[in-house]
Order: sequence, then structure tokens, then C-alpha cells
Amino acid sequence: MKNPKKFAELSPDQQEVAALAALGAVSPREAMAAARFAILEMEEAAALLAAAVPPVPPSPPVRERLLKRVAAFEHIRPIADVRRDENTWIHSGMPGVDVKMLFKEAGLGRTTYLVRMEPGARLPRHHHGDIEQCLVLEGDIRWGDIVYEKGDFVAMGKDTHHPEIYSVRGNLLLLISGHNDFAR
Repeated sequence: MKNPKKFAELSPDQQEVAALAALGAVSPREAMAAARFAILEMEEAAALLAAAVPPVPPSPPVRERLLKRVAAFEHIRPIADVRRDENTWIHSGMPGVDVKMLFKEAGLGRTTYLVRMEPGARLPRHHHGDIEQCLVLEGDIRWGDIVYEKGDFVAMGKDTHHPEIYSVRGNLLLLISGHNDFAR
């Protein structure tokens, strides 16, 4: 341990969260709240422990079962697999708007993604280069007098123009969209 005194200053709960974060056993939000130096120390300790244990080959029946499970998974392997606890949100460049790409259909140029808007966040007016589908998973989305809330679905046609969009309470949206040109 590089700095045992600093580590000892953490409460037992903080040490536990750091250990769990090092093993990937807490949410990204919990990991971000933990002391970064402590997580790094725990990751290093876990790596040293793992390297110290000699590999043990599985017994033939266990090996056979594992290989069958791998073969079954390869047969039905999804072309996209994004888990809820993966912290792959990125800032969109627009204040209060983050996106998480779920799937991109390269041949069609269409993308499925989540959009998360903070209360009061805005998306500028834009042109839809393809059909855009939107399902409101949480919160609200608005333009003009039109309001969509949790559970509402809207699809915009190709070559349509969307006015500025905003959210009063914040939201989480599922979008399936082709290319959009934003006017800033």
C-alpha cells in the first residue's frame, strides 16, 4: 500500500465502498463518490492476489459444461449488449444533455440511444435526415404547447424540422434516429 496512513483515515464504510468499487461491484455513481486513491490501491491489491493464485484447470465434466455454455452463447450472441450499470454516458456538448449510445446500424445510418436531460435543458432546432422515434421513459419533453410525458411515444418523419425542444422536470428518452442537423 503506497499510503497506509491516508487509507487508514477513511472510515470502514469508505474502505468497503472502495474495495467494492475496485471489484466493479457498485454502481458508477457509488464508485465516483469513493476516494479514487483508495480504489486504485484496492485494484492493485486485487491484481496482486489474482496473480499469486496458480491457475487450476476445471475437471472434465465442468470444462464440458462451460464449453457448451460458451457455444450456446456464441450461437445467440447479441449484436449489442449494453448493461444498465455501464457508465458510458457522454456529454452531448449541449448544457444539461447527456447521451448513451446503445446501437448503431451502420448500413442504415440509424442509431438507438438514450438521452438524459436535466431540468431546464434544451436541444436546439434541428432537421431530421431520417425518421426519428422517441419514447419518453421518465420526465417530460416539450416544444411549443406540445408536452410528452412518461410512456408517450412520438415519431417524426424524414426531412421534417423540429423546433427547439426543452424539458421542465428533466427526462430520460429512448431515441432511434438517423442523421440530424442541429442549428445552433
